[in-house]
Amino acid sequence: MNKYTVLKWEKLLLWLIPPILRKKTHFDWLDVLLTPLHTIYEEVLYKMQHTGQVIYLEKVLNETYNPTKNYNPNLSTEQKRSEELIYIDESVKPTLQYVYLHKEYYEPNGTLMIPQLKVFTYEEYKNRNNKPVYLAHREDYTTIAYANFRVFIPESLIANQTIIVEPRKDGSVQTEAIKVANIEYHNLLNFYKLAGKSYESYAYRSEKIILPLPIK
Repeated sequence: MNKYTVLKWEKLLLWLIPPILRKKTHFDWLDVLLTPLHTIYEEVLYKMQHTGQVIYLEKVLNETYNPTKNYNPNLSTEQKRSEELIYIDESVKPTLQYVYLHKEYYEPNGTLMIPQLKVFTYEEYKNRNNKPVYLAHREDYTTIAYANFRVFIPESLIANQTIIVEPRKDGSVQTEAIKVANIEYHNLLNFYKLAGKSYESYAYRSEKIILPLPIK
Protein backbone atom coordinates (compact mmCIF):
# COMPACT_ATOMS: atom_id res chain seq x y z
CA MET A 1 0.00 0.00 0.00
CA ASN A 2 1.32 3.46 -0.89
CA LYS A 3 2.36 5.60 2.05
CA TYR A 4 0.27 8.58 0.99
CA THR A 5 -2.89 6.48 1.37
CA VAL A 6 -1.99 5.36 4.90
CA LEU A 7 -3.46 7.66 7.50
CA LYS A 8 -2.31 7.67 11.11
CA TRP A 9 -5.69 8.42 12.56
CA GLU A 10 -4.63 8.94 16.16
CA LYS A 11 -1.90 11.38 15.19
CA LEU A 12 -4.21 13.19 12.76
CA LEU A 13 -6.88 13.51 15.43
CA LEU A 14 -4.36 14.81 17.93
CA TRP A 15 -3.20 17.49 15.48
CA LEU A 16 -6.77 18.64 14.82
CA ILE A 17 -7.64 19.04 18.51
CA PRO A 18 -6.75 22.47 19.91
CA PRO A 19 -4.03 22.23 22.60
CA ILE A 20 -6.39 23.47 25.29
CA LEU A 21 -8.77 20.53 24.61
CA ARG A 22 -6.15 17.78 24.35
CA LYS A 23 -7.36 15.75 27.27
CA LYS A 24 -7.54 11.96 27.30
CA THR A 25 -11.28 11.84 27.86
CA HIS A 26 -11.95 14.29 25.06
CA PHE A 27 -9.53 12.45 22.75
CA ASP A 28 -11.11 9.04 23.43
CA TRP A 29 -14.59 10.45 22.80
CA LEU A 30 -13.57 11.93 19.43
CA ASP A 31 -11.72 8.74 18.53
CA VAL A 32 -14.95 6.75 19.01
CA LEU A 33 -16.81 9.18 16.76
CA LEU A 34 -14.07 8.85 14.13
CA THR A 35 -14.15 5.03 14.06
CA PRO A 36 -16.97 4.71 11.45
CA LEU A 37 -15.14 7.10 9.10
CA HIS A 38 -11.94 5.12 9.62
CA THR A 39 -13.73 1.85 8.76
CA ILE A 40 -15.39 3.28 5.64
CA TYR A 41 -12.08 4.73 4.45
CA GLU A 42 -10.28 1.39 4.78
CA GLU A 43 -13.07 -0.56 3.06
CA VAL A 44 -13.33 1.84 0.11
CA LEU A 45 -9.56 2.02 -0.27
CA TYR A 46 -9.33 -1.79 -0.28
CA LYS A 47 -12.00 -2.06 -2.98
CA MET A 48 -10.30 0.59 -5.12
CA GLN A 49 -7.01 -1.33 -5.03
CA HIS A 50 -8.59 -4.54 -6.43
CA THR A 51 -10.25 -5.18 -9.77
CA GLY A 52 -12.05 -8.04 -11.48
CA GLN A 53 -8.80 -9.58 -12.73
CA VAL A 54 -8.31 -13.21 -11.79
CA ILE A 55 -5.29 -12.61 -9.55
CA TYR A 56 -7.07 -9.83 -7.63
CA LEU A 57 -10.30 -11.81 -7.32
CA GLU A 58 -8.38 -14.83 -6.02
CA LYS A 59 -6.50 -12.56 -3.59
CA VAL A 60 -9.72 -11.05 -2.23
CA LEU A 61 -11.38 -14.47 -1.82
CA ASN A 62 -8.39 -15.90 0.04
CA GLU A 63 -7.95 -12.86 2.27
CA THR A 64 -11.65 -13.00 3.17
CA TYR A 65 -12.22 -16.74 3.65
CA ASN A 66 -8.71 -18.19 3.80
CA PRO A 67 -6.64 -15.63 5.76
CA THR A 68 -4.25 -18.22 7.24
CA LYS A 69 -2.89 -19.01 3.77
CA ASN A 70 -0.34 -16.87 1.97
CA TYR A 71 -1.68 -16.24 -1.52
CA ASN A 72 0.91 -16.12 -4.30
CA PRO A 73 -0.40 -15.27 -7.80
CA ASN A 74 2.64 -16.92 -9.40
CA LEU A 75 1.69 -20.41 -8.21
CA SER A 76 0.46 -22.96 -10.71
CA THR A 77 -2.96 -24.58 -10.43
CA GLU A 78 -1.43 -27.73 -8.93
CA GLN A 79 0.46 -25.67 -6.35
CA LYS A 80 -2.68 -23.72 -5.41
CA ARG A 81 -4.50 -27.00 -4.88
CA SER A 82 -1.63 -28.31 -2.80
CA GLU A 83 -1.64 -25.15 -0.65
CA GLU A 84 -5.46 -25.36 -0.28
CA LEU A 85 -6.04 -21.94 -1.82
CA ILE A 86 -9.21 -20.65 -3.42
CA TYR A 87 -8.50 -20.29 -7.11
CA ILE A 88 -10.34 -19.52 -10.35
CA ASP A 89 -10.30 -21.47 -13.58
CA GLU A 90 -12.04 -21.23 -16.92
CA SER A 91 -15.35 -22.92 -17.56
CA VAL A 92 -15.28 -26.24 -19.40
CA LYS A 93 -17.36 -26.41 -22.58
CA PRO A 94 -17.56 -29.34 -24.98
CA THR A 95 -15.30 -28.93 -27.98
CA LEU A 96 -16.49 -29.59 -31.49
CA GLN A 97 -15.48 -32.98 -32.83
CA TYR A 98 -15.78 -34.18 -36.39
CA VAL A 99 -16.39 -37.64 -37.83
CA TYR A 100 -14.20 -38.68 -40.77
CA LEU A 101 -14.46 -41.47 -43.26
CA HIS A 102 -11.60 -43.93 -43.25
CA LYS A 103 -10.28 -42.65 -46.58
CA GLU A 104 -10.48 -39.08 -45.30
CA TYR A 105 -8.70 -39.90 -42.05
CA TYR A 106 -5.81 -41.97 -43.37
CA GLU A 107 -4.11 -41.44 -46.73
CA PRO A 108 -0.93 -43.57 -47.02
CA ASN A 109 -0.13 -42.22 -50.49
CA GLY A 110 -0.84 -38.57 -49.71
CA THR A 111 1.60 -35.89 -48.77
CA LEU A 112 0.13 -35.61 -45.25
CA MET A 113 0.53 -38.78 -43.19
CA ILE A 114 -2.21 -39.00 -40.55
CA PRO A 115 -2.15 -41.96 -38.14
CA GLN A 116 -4.90 -44.53 -38.26
CA LEU A 117 -7.87 -44.29 -35.95
CA LYS A 118 -7.28 -46.16 -32.69
CA VAL A 119 -9.74 -49.03 -32.20
CA PHE A 120 -10.07 -50.34 -28.64
CA THR A 121 -10.80 -53.93 -27.80
CA TYR A 122 -13.47 -54.80 -25.24
CA GLU A 123 -10.91 -55.28 -22.48
CA GLU A 124 -9.27 -51.97 -23.33
CA TYR A 125 -12.62 -50.19 -23.49
CA LYS A 126 -13.46 -51.29 -19.94
CA ASN A 127 -10.48 -49.23 -18.79
CA ARG A 128 -11.70 -45.83 -17.62
CA ASN A 129 -8.80 -44.07 -19.33
CA ASN A 130 -10.09 -45.08 -22.76
CA LYS A 131 -13.24 -42.98 -22.96
CA PRO A 132 -15.07 -42.50 -26.26
CA VAL A 133 -14.84 -39.10 -27.94
CA TYR A 134 -17.82 -36.91 -27.08
CA LEU A 135 -19.48 -35.36 -30.13
CA ALA A 136 -20.90 -31.97 -29.23
CA HIS A 137 -24.44 -31.32 -30.46
CA ARG A 138 -25.99 -28.02 -31.42
CA GLU A 139 -28.08 -28.15 -28.24
CA ASP A 140 -24.87 -28.12 -26.19
CA TYR A 141 -24.34 -24.52 -27.31
CA THR A 142 -27.94 -23.30 -27.62
CA THR A 143 -29.92 -24.81 -24.72
CA ILE A 144 -27.23 -25.19 -22.06
CA ALA A 145 -25.91 -22.10 -20.26
CA TYR A 146 -22.27 -22.39 -19.24
CA ALA A 147 -20.64 -20.27 -16.56
CA ASN A 148 -17.88 -17.92 -17.64
CA PHE A 149 -15.54 -19.09 -14.89
CA ARG A 150 -15.36 -21.55 -12.00
CA VAL A 151 -14.34 -20.86 -8.39
CA PHE A 152 -12.62 -23.81 -6.69
CA ILE A 153 -12.89 -23.98 -2.90
CA PRO A 154 -10.86 -26.40 -0.73
CA GLU A 155 -12.98 -28.88 1.19
CA SER A 156 -11.30 -27.82 4.43
CA LEU A 157 -13.11 -24.46 4.32
CA ILE A 158 -16.41 -26.27 3.89
CA ALA A 159 -15.62 -28.77 6.64
CA ASN A 160 -14.95 -26.02 9.21
CA GLN A 161 -18.03 -24.11 7.91
CA THR A 162 -16.09 -21.04 6.90
CA ILE A 163 -18.03 -21.40 3.66
CA ILE A 164 -21.46 -22.95 4.11
CA VAL A 165 -22.81 -25.19 1.36
CA GLU A 166 -26.47 -26.00 0.92
CA PRO A 167 -26.92 -29.77 1.38
CA ARG A 168 -28.76 -32.05 -0.96
CA LYS A 169 -32.24 -33.32 -0.19
CA ASP A 170 -30.77 -36.61 0.99
CA GLY A 171 -28.56 -34.77 3.48
CA SER A 172 -25.27 -35.22 1.64
CA VAL A 173 -23.09 -32.37 0.43
CA GLN A 174 -22.26 -31.95 -3.22
CA THR A 175 -18.60 -32.28 -4.12
CA GLU A 176 -18.99 -30.55 -7.47
CA ALA A 177 -21.15 -27.66 -8.65
CA ILE A 178 -21.83 -26.74 -5.04
CA LYS A 179 -24.31 -24.07 -4.01
CA VAL A 180 -22.75 -21.69 -1.50
CA ALA A 181 -25.15 -20.32 1.09
CA ASN A 182 -22.98 -17.40 2.26
CA ILE A 183 -24.59 -14.19 0.98
CA GLU A 184 -21.32 -12.32 1.57
CA TYR A 185 -19.56 -14.74 -0.77
CA HIS A 186 -21.89 -13.92 -3.65
CA ASN A 187 -21.89 -10.19 -2.87
CA LEU A 188 -18.11 -10.17 -3.00
CA LEU A 189 -17.96 -12.01 -6.32
CA ASN A 190 -20.70 -9.89 -7.87
CA PHE A 191 -18.94 -6.70 -6.78
CA TYR A 192 -15.55 -7.53 -8.30
CA LYS A 193 -16.41 -9.68 -11.33
CA LEU A 194 -16.95 -8.09 -14.72
CA ALA A 195 -20.52 -7.20 -15.65
CA GLY A 196 -22.38 -9.99 -17.39
CA LYS A 197 -20.00 -12.70 -16.20
CA SER A 198 -21.41 -15.78 -14.50
CA TYR A 199 -19.67 -18.26 -12.21
CA GLU A 200 -20.03 -21.66 -10.58
CA SER A 201 -18.49 -22.91 -7.35
CA TYR A 202 -16.75 -26.26 -6.97
CA ALA A 203 -15.16 -28.05 -4.03
CA TYR A 204 -11.88 -29.91 -4.31
CA ARG A 205 -9.76 -32.13 -2.09
CA SER A 206 -6.18 -31.01 -1.60
CA GLU A 207 -3.43 -33.23 -2.94
CA LYS A 208 -0.02 -32.50 -1.46
CA ILE A 209 2.81 -32.30 -3.98
CA ILE A 210 5.80 -34.38 -2.90
CA LEU A 211 8.99 -32.79 -4.15
CA PRO A 212 11.93 -35.09 -5.01
CA LEU A 213 14.86 -35.11 -2.64
CA PRO A 214 17.97 -33.29 -3.88
CA ILE A 215 20.74 -35.48 -5.24
CA LYS A 216 23.87 -35.21 -3.17
